[in-house]
Amino acid sequence: MKIQRNDCGNKGFTLVELLVALLISGILMATVSSVLLMSQKIYTRGENTSYKQKSITNIETDLQNALATATAISTSTVAGSDYSIGFNKDGVCVEVIGANEYKTDQISGITLEVVNHNTMKYGLIAKDNTMSTLSGGIVMNNIKDASIDTSINADHENYLVITLAN
Repeated sequence: MKIQRNDCGNKGFTLVELLVALLISGILMATVSSVLLMSQKIYTRGENTSYKQKSITNIETDLQNALATATAISTSTVAGSDYSIGFNKDGVCVEVIGANEYKTDQISGITLEVVNHNTMKYGLIAKDNTMSTLSGGIVMNNIKDASIDTSINADHENYLVITLAN
């Protein structure tokens, strides 16, 4: 006759096995959450940098468009009526297009130099040290003899005033 064993006590997991499984699960969850937090910080940092670059690039595009159709350029402590870019008395970069005024806190200085009497070389100096100066040049088609070699920065209220062709 066979003896049947009742193994009721051997079904399931022991307390040690449950503790080990809980420990491994906790370590995995901590690792996943730290990776998630790190990726969120990287995304936010990239989003902030993207905003800064977009802001400066938009100003550069407006400046290039204004210089391409400029009939006169000068520097002044007062913004002009067609297009002006510079810094107000509070040290904030202001771009004036017609009657609209746009402020940005992303630029700390602007360098300007006319070469060959009608080509404007410029540099938009980013306030954030992690970004480089955005520089370029454009031929001013309607100006035959101009001379500006200056820097405009947040320390002084000063504007580059551009008169546009109609």
